[in-house]
Amino acid sequence: MHYSKPFPGQSEHMFKDKFSKWPRIMRALVLLSLLPPALLILLVHQQLAPVSALHDVLLAVTVLNVTLLVWGLALKIRARKYWYRSYHIGKTMVLAAIPIMACGYIFLTELPKSELLAQPTSRTVQLTIN
Repeated sequence: MHYSKPFPGQSEHMFKDKFSKWPRIMRALVLLSLLPPALLILLVHQQLAPVSALHDVLLAVTVLNVTLLVWGLALKIRARKYWYRSYHIGKTMVLAAIPIMACGYIFLTELPKSELLAQPTSRTVQLTIN
């Protein structure tokens, strides 16, 4: 898509968005960011991976999705301001916000290590009868 120049003094070197490629790239990145936690949750559920590995992946995915949300907001603002069009990426941005909320819930509901140490542990005693 070529930009229009309705006002004098508008920048000549604006980025040209051809075929709406940036919303498609954003949508693909959001969908790809959902795969690692889904696979790791499946592995943790099958007890093939430790739970501690889940926290590292969730933190990385949260950072990626926050970056994607900021990029999506900038994309919506720039599309309206420079290209006089509206990108319909609201659903994609909501989809990017869901892992952020899920990661926040997991991190908030996790017990601190001090409380984990204070919990009583179950002990077993082995008895032998002669």
